[in-house]
Amino acid sequence: MNYSQLVTAVSDYCENTFPTTDMDTFIRQAEQRIYNTVQIANLRKNVTGTLTTGNKYLSCPTDFLSTYSLALYPYNTTTATGVSGEYTIVVASATGIARGQQVTGTNIANNALVRSISGTTVTLSEANTGTVNTTVTFQGDYLYLLNKDVNFIREAYPLTAVTSEPKHYAIFGPQSSDVNELTFIVGPTPSAAYKAELHYYYYPESIVTATTTWLGDNFDSALLYGTICEAFVYMRQEADMMKLAQDRYVQAIALLKNLGDGKQRADAYRDGQYRVAVT
Repeated sequence: MNYSQLVTAVSDYCENTFPTTDMDTFIRQAEQRIYNTVQIANLRKNVTGTLTTGNKYLSCPTDFLSTYSLALYPYNTTTATGVSGEYTIVVASATGIARGQQVTGTNIANNALVRSISGTTVTLSEANTGTVNTTVTFQGDYLYLLNKDVNFIREAYPLTAVTSEPKHYAIFGPQSSDVNELTFIVGPTPSAAYKAELHYYYYPESIVTATTTWLGDNFDSALLYGTICEAFVYMRQEADMMKLAQDRYVQAIALLKNLGDGKQRADAYRDGQYRVAVT
């Protein structure tokens, strides 16, 4: 069901033609209710950012609502030279490079890892696929931060100048440049540059502007009856009709929860196939 089909269906069910502005409000309110009732996979999003040395703040994305997880991994970029077929490269700086880190760059073999470091000579687990004379990146393991509140971080890490590997994070508050957007604070203050990967909850684009959405294509019953409920409130519809629409909406949401909060979080290998008792 696309936007046009939804508008037509709601108008037919309600036996009323609504101004476009009001209809769009009904739809957006229904979407908001659905997205806060069921955690379908389409509400998840991933972005990457950067934490710099000595800076404990990280801006949230503009469409951020809440966090699923925040992970960091150390990285270091430097120039390097190496001979084709050899297992070593010479880097401009070995600062931040550690054994076990993944190495990427032109003519660096896939899945190459740091075996050892001696001065500026780095020995890799895989031979160079060609002459190396480029920028290379060293990436460490993922570190998932533990969620705390700002008070905990302030008390646990009171000295901003004391730096180390971050372990905790919290939603700090609005960004100084935009009070409508949020900022994370991490503790302790980073002692090196880290890439951040945020897995977070957001509202997908509304069908009002996108014309088609996952919800409209795959679970239009929830969207339809949710919108009808909003339209009935606007119309001050009688109680029996309100109850009928609400009951249909609740039934649709139950089916959607079975998908979003159930099937999308399981598989037959680990959880077994769903079975109905034989009677």
